[in-house]
Amino acid sequence: MAAEVFATLDKAIKANVDKAKKINGVFQWTIDGKDYQMDLKGMGAGPGKAAKPDVTLTITEKDFLDLMSGKANGQSMFMSGKIKFKGNMGMVMKLGDLQKMM
Repeated sequence: MAAEVFATLDKAIKANVDKAKKINGVFQWTIDGKDYQMDLKGMGAGPGKAAKPDVTLTITEKDFLDLMSGKANGQSMFMSGKIKFKGNMGMVMKLGDLQKMM
């Protein structure tokens, strides 16, 4: 399921280059032990590790799906410990912009 969301995100990033450039970051995700990346500088998303992520996020697949579908709020998920991150907190604050691109 997460892989399908990243495929959709890849298309959304490529269709909304101006919006992606405003976010201008590289997100590394670890979802249930699998690695995915969203590179809004290089304009793509998919499985694998990012070379130089601005932020690394760890989350369960269920919570990731809730986050990307808009059922859950990134800030409240962070506050409740459902999302853990290392790196640039400013990028974490832009998760809502990623939701809107979907």
